[in-house]
Amino acid sequence: MSRQWRTAACVGLALVSVAAQRAFALPTMIRLGYPNCASCHISPQGGGLLNPYGRGIDRAQSLQGGEYVPLDAEWSRLLNWNGRISQDIRTVLQQQDVSTTSRPGTQLFRGRFLYRNATEFGRGFRLTLTLTGENTGAPRLPLTYDPPSKPAAAFVNTALLSYRAKPGLEFAIGRDQLPTGVNVADLAVFTRSRNRLGYYDAPTQAKLFWWGKRYMVIPYVYAPGGNEQTGRHESGGGALGEVDLFGKQRTVAGFNFLHGSAASGDRTMFGPYVRLGFGKWGFLAEHDITNRKVTVPSTADFTQSATYGQLFWAVREWLVPSLIAERLRVDTPFREQLAAVKLELAARLTPQLTLSAGPRIQKDSITGRVSKSVVFQVAIKTAR
Repeated sequence: MSRQWRTAACVGLALVSVAAQRAFALPTMIRLGYPNCASCHISPQGGGLLNPYGRGIDRAQSLQGGEYVPLDAEWSRLLNWNGRISQDIRTVLQQQDVSTTSRPGTQLFRGRFLYRNATEFGRGFRLTLTLTGENTGAPRLPLTYDPPSKPAAAFVNTALLSYRAKPGLEFAIGRDQLPTGVNVADLAVFTRSRNRLGYYDAPTQAKLFWWGKRYMVIPYVYAPGGNEQTGRHESGGGALGEVDLFGKQRTVAGFNFLHGSAASGDRTMFGPYVRLGFGKWGFLAEHDITNRKVTVPSTADFTQSATYGQLFWAVREWLVPSLIAERLRVDTPFREQLAAVKLELAARLTPQLTLSAGPRIQKDSITGRVSKSVVFQVAIKTAR
């Protein structure tokens, strides 16, 4: 890999932080005894819309506080089909400032607008839809051996038909992101940017969710989403499994296994992870090891490993600072050694308004180049 390419990769990775941060489930909820996302979110995978219980928790965790009171006006009942439709509109505005050793600084303003809908048809059937429009794209890091899926100004993130056979058992088929162990929204982290978990990676898939008080299992198969680069239309399958180690709903350990094949090569990923919570603070960690065999641009077998760790502290229910550390290592012929540290402060002022900000420093151990970035973000959603 040339020096010019490593420099571009270093800058690109700093820039690819997703504008839809906090649109996904918050794994920091483990500190309050929520071992998975099924309690608060309509989808057991997390992310997307909250159920009525989750809306109450969402309001209680904001500075505004108070109890959640659903709208009961006639116009509201008409819009939500007498309670069968949950929907909202989100706007996420993000300003990024980046500087890299011996390179000119860059600034980027990104705006993203999301419409989210979950419609219950009865007898356990549900259709989930997420539509997005944006002023500029945020593809995952471009790599010689794995270029990103093609971005679009208007994008269908989720179009999923689900059937809940009974509490704790759900089947789903359609377009969505693949399951992941530590479900953070920031696509700049190495475990996401290197494992086809970018914003536009929404493959067609069939998956099963089976969960209880102390466990969750998600086997899945997937096929291309249609917006991949030529030769990168990957199909495969995998499984995510996790367990509450001590039965206190605050110590979850699990693994994520995936094997995928495309014309350009194959990959096999194994990722152990933990989510730990202890009252006001907690710790999240994931370590993904991926063995790749590529045929484009040339035949090669190599291994990449990506580590993510986050230590967070709830100073108040609505104010959470975090210290995040990452490490990436890729073997020859695509050799890379990157490390990054990030501070983040998230303030949930109301259930509809969240502010976050923080600096990030990344070092390329091969070139010695350092990238520094600062991100300011405002996330707004409509009341429900």
